Amino acid sequence: MSRPTPLGPGGRPLRGWRFLPLLLALGAFAANGVILLSDRAPGFLSRLSRRIDAEVSRAAGATGIDVPGRNLGVPRSDFDVHVVIWAVAALLVGLAMWSWASLLLGNGLVFVGSVGLELAQSAFTSTRTVQFHDLLGNAVGVFTGTCAVAAYALAYRLLRTRRSPISP
Repeated sequence: MSRPTPLGPGGRPLRGWRFLPLLLALGAFAANGVILLSDRAPGFLSRLSRRIDAEVSRAAGATGIDVPGRNLGVPRSDFDVHVVIWAVAALLVGLAMWSWASLLLGNGLVFVGSVGLELAQSAFTSTRTVQFHDLLGNAVGVFTGTCAVAAYALAYRLLRTRRSPISP
């Protein structure tokens, strides 16, 4: 009788490759740190944020949503950039985890690290400041990445149990 895979991220295929997303997560965290602690980042993030906002407006227009003046109420900070960079970091950390507890702990540490980097901006940069919308973007990004991994783990578990039911 085969033992079922654990109900958690560890039940995914290619478990032996966990070190790769972990290395990528460490790289993403380091890159996020460089971006957030750089005095040149506001110009780069502003351009990136405008590009993301333009794509959101274009997608909304393509679906027929009326967007007067193309303003979707997205804050003018780099909120969307924070969501994306921290969602990627949380997703990579989540793919490296082997249980629900380690997923929550790992991504909890990602969020704490993101807050630490945000708070460090005032000490290590001369042009960056701590902004509530950035912290909120960090939280939304980490939550989104964590939910994506959880959804993937649950979907994989459901598909796997449908293909090979456990016999008593």
